[in-house]
Amino acid sequence: MKILTWNVERIKKFKNQNLANVINSYDADILVLTETSSKLDFSEKYKNSSTEKLVPNHDGVNYESEENRTTIWTKYEIVKEHKTFDNFTSICTEIKTEFGILNVYATIIGIFGGKGERFKSDLSGQLEDFKNFEVKNFNCIVGDLNVFFSGYAYPSHQARNLLNETFQNLKMKNLTSEIENNVDHIVLSEKFLANRKIEIQTWNLDKKLSDHIGICITIN
Repeated sequence: MKILTWNVERIKKFKNQNLANVINSYDADILVLTETSSKLDFSEKYKNSSTEKLVPNHDGVNYESEENRTTIWTKYEIVKEHKTFDNFTSICTEIKTEFGILNVYATIIGIFGGKGERFKSDLSGQLEDFKNFEVKNFNCIVGDLNVFFSGYAYPSHQARNLLNETFQNLKMKNLTSEIENNVDHIVLSEKFLANRKIEIQTWNLDKKLSDHIGICITIN
């Protein structure tokens, strides 16, 4: 199984094909794209589940009509979707895989990086989602968390500690925590990962296609 995540930085037309080519080259089973758009379309090979489309001036940002914050693309069967605190920001989709059910909570925390009141309110709302989810086998968090888990404590030690404590309480492991200067993460339950081997690949380290590192994990 391969899970890929990338913030594609509100794609521009000239980047569409380049982004798609890179993403397709990893042939992942699950894609979680943030700051994305319907212009980036993988429907020939994947089913999808997306947050609500954004409109101009939503949250004071001049969005284009095709944009949305988070999309899950998957080759697997989508069983159902679960309600989140903000359907413009986060989605939780139940996916049937060869390793069992994966409840993927895909998200972006904050809209202007890890700063400001919006980051704080998103973090608070999503922590409540994680705490109160009436979802059996809640076992996967993926997306742009806007937090470094190694090196400089961006945006703060408090944000890092809150998420680390949450993952620990949920018995989840952040597989991408050691990637420096990285805010995009893949977190899976220890139970789901038991006795499995993990390989991590990264790209776009020069930040030319997006201002975010792309990540793909392989689980065997």
